[in-house]
Amino acid sequence: MIKIKNFIKRIFFFIVCACILISAPIFALNLNKSASAEGEKQVITLWQIDSFEGGKGSRATYLQNIANEFSKNENCIITVISLNANAARLNISDGKVPDLISYGAGFYGIENLIDGYKTWCNGGYCLLTLGENADFSDVSRDNTIINAGIDNLVQAATLFSGLNGAELDKPTGAYVKLISGKFKYLLGTQRDIMRLKTREEVFSVKPITVFNDLYQNISIICKSAKKKKIANKFIDYLIDSNGSLSKIGLFSGGSKLYSDEMSIMEGITYEYRLISPISESAKNEINSAIINCDENKLKNLLK
Repeated sequence: MIKIKNFIKRIFFFIVCACILISAPIFALNLNKSASAEGEKQVITLWQIDSFEGGKGSRATYLQNIANEFSKNENCIITVISLNANAARLNISDGKVPDLISYGAGFYGIENLIDGYKTWCNGGYCLLTLGENADFSDVSRDNTIINAGIDNLVQAATLFSGLNGAELDKPTGAYVKLISGKFKYLLGTQRDIMRLKTREEVFSVKPITVFNDLYQNISIICKSAKKKKIANKFIDYLIDSNGSLSKIGLFSGGSKLYSDEMSIMEGITYEYRLISPISESAKNEINSAIINCDENKLKNLLK
């Protein structure tokens, strides 16, 4: 009887050992897989769309530098890709979307893909003239050249400023016509201030406070919960880094970043503005109101 009990104990001990030997590698493998999954870097794609001229340098490079700093303390890699608006919309129509997208106000084609947006920097319109302490009292459509911009609504600013019918030219062309004396005034942006500063011209600035659409927004498109969490943290980090926006010559809400000619463009409250992404039909309606010089309709569309 004792011999049988000892034999059973040996069999039981053998089975237990065999189970441990078999299950241990499997358990270790699962642990390794779990650790690998936990340690795997999230790869996030960020599109930068320049819908208006900046101040200086590249917004895509600025974003990439911010992303690189952010990634040092986060388990992610953020890659910034610069696209124009049409290329972005073409990619989206083909089903190719980024995880994050930075774009100008009035951009259309993403309004149904995003849950919301945050503005991380902005520009502004202004009148410029050579010489100090100008009072801008004789500004007219005949003596003012308009910087036509890229995809922004400068003609809304022109209409609201009583300069409808003034000549438009491409950004650098408009600037050259100011400094060559062909026009006394230029309706431009912070980019033109930077151009004049680089040339070391003496000049005066008057902000256009009736309208602004020069806002750079950022939105999340990705659906992955892990990516969304990191994307939200990155947006907060980007906005918290607004003290470095002087590197690209842009502004941040009411923050004070400048002590030179750019300072007059800070902290402005605008009567009308376009800040959000919109639909293509809404953009067409705004453009139609501008073409028809319908100020009242334009104001209603911008409320």
